[in-house]
Amino acid sequence: MVNPFLKDGYLMLHASLNKLPILCADDTAKTRCSSKAIHRIVCEYLAAQGLENDGDWQARFVDCLIDPKYASSARALVAQVADDIGSIFWTLKGGQEHCERSDWAPEHWAFWQGIRRFYLAGGLLHGPIGAILTEAVRRNLESRGLSGIELRLTAHPAVISLIGAAKYAAFLGKDALVFDFGHSYVKRGYVLREDGNFVVHTCMRKASEWTQWECESDCAEREAAYALSDFIERTVLEMLDTVTARGAVCDAAVISIANYVHEGCFVSRGGYGKLRHVPQPYDRYLSERIAAHTGKHFTVYLLHDGTAGAYGAQGENWQEEAFVGFGTSLSVGFPCEKMDFPFSYTVVSD
Repeated sequence: MVNPFLKDGYLMLHASLNKLPILCADDTAKTRCSSKAIHRIVCEYLAAQGLENDGDWQARFVDCLIDPKYASSARALVAQVADDIGSIFWTLKGGQEHCERSDWAPEHWAFWQGIRRFYLAGGLLHGPIGAILTEAVRRNLESRGLSGIELRLTAHPAVISLIGAAKYAAFLGKDALVFDFGHSYVKRGYVLREDGNFVVHTCMRKASEWTQWECESDCAEREAAYALSDFIERTVLEMLDTVTARGAVCDAAVISIANYVHEGCFVSRGGYGKLRHVPQPYDRYLSERIAAHTGKHFTVYLLHDGTAGAYGAQGENWQEEAFVGFGTSLSVGFPCEKMDFPFSYTVVSD
């Protein structure tokens, strides 16, 4: 089955699920189902119950689910969220009967009919809430009579794109730094081969910078683009210093990034899309910048974050699988033949 959302192996813009209408024309997958959207309604729920939110809103909400005082109302909210998320898959599998998208032709809808397994991940599904929501969405789809579809929560859902970047490093045969540059946070780490196994070391995440979508003018956008590039460069160099201090040698970085890229070049969309103003292909530009700082050869590889997530989740029937990540925005990706190899790994939090 030919994937109409890929061109030369790269994911195209119209694959995005963010603007997919799911309940009505004004309700899209992003406005209803992103981690930002769910965070808002859960925090509103906690406030309405007079409960404090110390920042770990997911843990506070899970507490409500097991507290007899709040369990009933908390379960009702889970069902509401599951109905919204379930509407994504209901729409995709229902095709044009459920939704109109001017950028999707019949072959795009037909492709979704061939998808049998969806891997779910992202910051929204981190911790116990991930299994709770996934099971609730399964029940929602069963209640709608939708069969022939499997929802599978990935292992390590919050860092699955980091794991996908590590798998890509394994495909290249390299020990490497790995990153997942999102709109809210940057997840960092490195992958090393140890006794036939790959060990993915994850480090503390840091807040993203310069990822705003809108700028006052083209000039301001260009300035922000170079500021963003400098931030990425510093982040890579900091991680390289950390790894070197631990006695490891890495001459490459695989970067998962929340933007569409084609052969190392950025597409004009999203907070990272402004990087198109920096010399392209950006992977080559950044490689040269890092090498100039270190005096050593260094290679950067760029992956769309949904593609990286799909690589990290890829199973035995990759032709019938898709990945959906629930972060600040929704990400989508598809496994591929070249990544169809055994990848035995361990995740270690440094």
